[in-house]
Amino acid sequence: MADRGTYRVIASELERQIKAGHYAPGTLLPSESSLAGEHSVARNTVRSALDVLEESGLVEVLPGHGRRVVGEPASPGDATTAYERLAAEFRERIAAGEFRSEMPLPGEARLAKQHGVSRNTVRRAYRLLADEGTIVIRHGAGAFVAQPDE
Repeated sequence: MADRGTYRVIASELERQIKAGHYAPGTLLPSESSLAGEHSVARNTVRSALDVLEESGLVEVLPGHGRRVVGEPASPGDATTAYERLAAEFRERIAAGEFRSEMPLPGEARLAKQHGVSRNTVRRAYRLLADEGTIVIRHGAGAFVAQPDE
């Protein structure tokens, strides 16, 4: 059984990681189960830690998706890695209406060639966008802009 203050220790560690940029604004935190395994505690302990972060305004609950770090997603110039820059570019293009709900996004090979990156970089960018609920990846069909209620 976890010590009564364990959830506070976990909350402090997650807060430190968020403020250090390990979890960027707009991205989802790992699931409660993943965090519980990582910290060797029960999910209820992790849930209490996440509640502390929510109360402090660092994260918000997205029903059916998890908890997202609050703040503006990075713009292409602010992102530090190629996949983060690519994800930020697509966030902007989607927000500008270039891609609409349920519209297929370009394939990995095409984007990799256009941006001079590997297909894995494109895959990571798409995974980041999927984790935050911006797009949906359908295995065998590709990536699509998420519907507002997905």
